[in-house]
Amino acid sequence: MRRFRFATIHLIMIGLILFGILAICVRLFQSQTAVLTAIFLTLVFVVALLYYQKETYEISELEQIELLNDQTELNLKNLLEQMPVGVIQFDLTSNEVVWFNPYAELIFTTENGDFEYQFVKEVISNKRNGSASQSFEKSGNKYSTYLDESIGIFYFFDASMGNRQLGDVSLLRPVIGIISIDNYDDVTDDLSDADVSQINSFIANFISNFTQEKSIFYRRVDMDRFYFFTDYSVLSDLMAAKFSVLEAFRKEAQERQLPLTLSMGISYGDSEHDKIGQVALQNLNIALVRGGDQIVIRENDDQKQPMYFGGGSVSTVKRSRTRTRAMMTAISDRLKTVDSVFIVGHKHLDMDALGSAVGMQFFASNITGNAYTVYDPFDMNPDISRAVARLQSEGTSQLVSIEQALDMLTPHSLLIMVDHSKLSLTLSKELYVQFKDVIVVDHHRRDEDFPDNAILSFVESGASSASELVTELIQFQNAQKRLNKIQASVLMAGIMLDTKNFSTRVTSRTFDVASYLRTLGSDSAEIQNISAIDFEEYRMINELILRGEKVGDHILLATGSDQAAYTNIIASKAADLLLSMAGIEATFVITRNTAQVTSISARSKNQINVQRIMESLGGGGHFNLAACQLPDLTVSQAREQLLEVLDNELVDKEAGEE
Repeated sequence: MRRFRFATIHLIMIGLILFGILAICVRLFQSQTAVLTAIFLTLVFVVALLYYQKETYEISELEQIELLNDQTELNLKNLLEQMPVGVIQFDLTSNEVVWFNPYAELIFTTENGDFEYQFVKEVISNKRNGSASQSFEKSGNKYSTYLDESIGIFYFFDASMGNRQLGDVSLLRPVIGIISIDNYDDVTDDLSDADVSQINSFIANFISNFTQEKSIFYRRVDMDRFYFFTDYSVLSDLMAAKFSVLEAFRKEAQERQLPLTLSMGISYGDSEHDKIGQVALQNLNIALVRGGDQIVIRENDDQKQPMYFGGGSVSTVKRSRTRTRAMMTAISDRLKTVDSVFIVGHKHLDMDALGSAVGMQFFASNITGNAYTVYDPFDMNPDISRAVARLQSEGTSQLVSIEQALDMLTPHSLLIMVDHSKLSLTLSKELYVQFKDVIVVDHHRRDEDFPDNAILSFVESGASSASELVTELIQFQNAQKRLNKIQASVLMAGIMLDTKNFSTRVTSRTFDVASYLRTLGSDSAEIQNISAIDFEEYRMINELILRGEKVGDHILLATGSDQAAYTNIIASKAADLLLSMAGIEATFVITRNTAQVTSISARSKNQINVQRIMESLGGGGHFNLAACQLPDLTVSQAREQLLEVLDNELVDKEAGEE
């Protein structure tokens, strides 16, 4: 309760009253003693009054602090209500909005007077989940943001107030990028000096115009490589435009009949410029192994996830024979230091995984006698069973089960993963964890689930199949021992599977490899016997095809029932057959596999990137051949989730074409 304090007017009135009382006493009392008593009592009252006044004005230190806090809180509240900066307090657990100032209410209130709680929650959730974007758009305006997770406060302000205004420090963070010209060496290999000079001039002029337009500092460090430096405000604008520079370069190159594309690795952070540069180089490598014609961005922070832009064209990055020869030498040198080698494919072996594993076992057997192909006898499709039986009858390929491999490995054993680079897809996680070092040989685009202990990785997304890569390694090994007829046939079957009988993803290197295998005795009749379709399998493929439906004008989607179980081979063959129909650019087949896990097989031609679609659902693969598994969803739930992703993909594609 607040204390009463005398004002000056109060004291004057009290003085006049006391004077009047004393005058009356002097008039009434004749006794001098009585008058002195009245004067004494008056003085006592005055002293008591002054003492009370003194006490009321002496506030304790705690009361002073409380008073100051009250005044500061009032001033801060007034400031937050008047300043053009949005302030939102949120719950650290649920991200729900707890409080917001009037400016935030002005921005996020609809015409109906409702505050957009869900929209704000999504913006906050994206920021907390590691989104690199430091801004959002609302009603055509762009707002810069800052998140203080320690106290649960989200700030934002209108970016049009100036990129260098208070609160926009994040836009000043340094950005380092590396630009690589895809296929430069292959294009210029056989050209005259004059033609190479024209290509160099085109590339230099394009990069110069691009950097000048965005006020970016750059330097050319090689004929096909550039480094550039800028800040996050410029990077943010490029991301908002979805890096239209990729499409612009591709179109200008096509006008000159040049199969050139751009790839970039970009990183940013608050400090440690050397590490930012290292992360940018790592991002460029990821962009290249994913097929080129794309951009990978990741902040200089191990906890942050990379962002991908582009990847809108079929992989055109070509491997060089020099690199293949160098990889052959590096793998051979490593094999000489171990006492045994185990080669594994992915779960639910297909012919490419088995063929590349058998080929890699032959490669390793030329260096060490203890080389083994590992398979799972309890999870084999009919064609794999037939192939394994034929290999075992020949006796030249050393095939062991997972259990046998676990008993045979030693601390000095080496694991080689073929036709996959994701740990979640490897044949046996129990077997993988027993090895200190692994080598990866794969033709799929690399993603985040890559083995940390990979000492060598031969990942070439431009190859048609893992069997093609392994066969090239065998060619460059030039050993005296040769592949036998069944081994060559299994390798050829793997190439034929992934190229759909040499109709897709083939290059001159593919035919060179096929010719080499043919000279070693690869037999078409043997391949046909191994790869033949059972009647029941054929019936189930047609059953899936009949359940197909159109999504838009150029996509077919087929779904199996939740009660039926289909092998991955059946789903993939159904997707291949659907893709062969007129006017179809992409197909998706959703089924429950034999392990009762919902899976999606995706195929496309040249217009739709199914790898990017499958990645958004947790899978991966190639531009035109990909898949994913959704163990927690039913077939119908997976269908709804896929349709939602397809809607977003088609919207983005239409926006890019505009």
